Amino acid sequence: MSTLVIILSVLFVGLILIWLVYGTLIKRIWIMSNLTKPKKIAYNLMHMEEVLDHHVIKRSTHPRPLPRSNIEFTLPKSFVSQGERFEVKEFLEETLNTGLLIVKDGAIVYEKYNHGMTPETTHFSFSLAKSFTSALIGFCLKDELIRDVDEKVVKYVPELAGSGYELASISDCLEMSSGVKFYEDYGAQKTDMAKFQKHLIFGRPMIDFLKTLPPDKTPGTYNAYNSMDAQVLGYVIKSVIGQRSLSDYLYEKLWEPCGMEDNAQWVVDGEGTELSLGGLNVTLRDYAKFGQLYLQKGRWMDKEILAEEWIDLSTKPDKPQLMPGRDNPLSSKPYGYKFLWWTPEIPVNGDYVASGIYNQLIYIHPAKNIVIVNTSANYKYPQAPEEWKMRYIELMQAIATEM
Repeated sequence: MSTLVIILSVLFVGLILIWLVYGTLIKRIWIMSNLTKPKKIAYNLMHMEEVLDHHVIKRSTHPRPLPRSNIEFTLPKSFVSQGERFEVKEFLEETLNTGLLIVKDGAIVYEKYNHGMTPETTHFSFSLAKSFTSALIGFCLKDELIRDVDEKVVKYVPELAGSGYELASISDCLEMSSGVKFYEDYGAQKTDMAKFQKHLIFGRPMIDFLKTLPPDKTPGTYNAYNSMDAQVLGYVIKSVIGQRSLSDYLYEKLWEPCGMEDNAQWVVDGEGTELSLGGLNVTLRDYAKFGQLYLQKGRWMDKEILAEEWIDLSTKPDKPQLMPGRDNPLSSKPYGYKFLWWTPEIPVNGDYVASGIYNQLIYIHPAKNIVIVNTSANYKYPQAPEEWKMRYIELMQAIATEM
């Protein structure tokens, strides 16, 4: 056997061993580095569970599909956002809309999928998952696992003593007012969020990253959007639910009693802790059922699942730094905020939104009894996040106006 053949054989075996040991990590890095490529992003957002570690949330043992209305709704032809008119069909195409579902009076009146998505496809939530985390805090209060949201987070997560979170309360984190210094910009590369993403991709415990964050402002005084606040809340929940994971608790409190139709996945770090700031993969219809639960003030099939008081408290801004408006000097965003839920810059009859980057939304319009779910793969989003978010919210409001 020639020396060249021996060398090639050794290299081949070496590559196989490297792939066996690091193949998943290599694939994960490759997918994440190409996540927002225009030709790949739609596929990627529907297959994140294939490359990221996760827990499975099983479908309900008694799945109950949302009924379908006899009335088929037609989308408006156009809408206006910030003084500019957009054609709806072209707008949805431009933003690579993957799914749009509208529920009116508890029944589906519109449902459409694009770019390979189907009713059974789970779609990555990004920060839309924060509103699920908010619900889990509500369940913890209902179960008397947490006494009060004004308690300090270090009571439940003592590892954060000495960090920027030492003085922050649970409510401060729910309101994105922890005062912790964290630079979150998806259009830039050298940000704290980019550092966190690398930390997660390599399977490192998220708590280690949270402990490094310093204080910046007095907690409870300024609304500065910081995804780490929601991750801290995940650790608060984890500390009180015993041997259960957040996925287990979500199944027990939401998936099973609400008759969710499909399995979901929740991304975890190297220690198996859920990415409570934004790691859920859920089908469009099950996203809609979550929205419907909030629309129905926490009741499902004549049973209280989540306290009505919690839902009202979670979705109605009531402090200066949480109020909507571009002229609010105490907020970094033009929207209103409460317990990990948004209110539009110009609210209409108490509407509110769960929102994630690349235009993932659950829009709820209580006055008209409407829930709208949208998933998109808008690769242009990071370059002008507030504009794209505003446009989608105003599209949702335009749809509600037509109904």
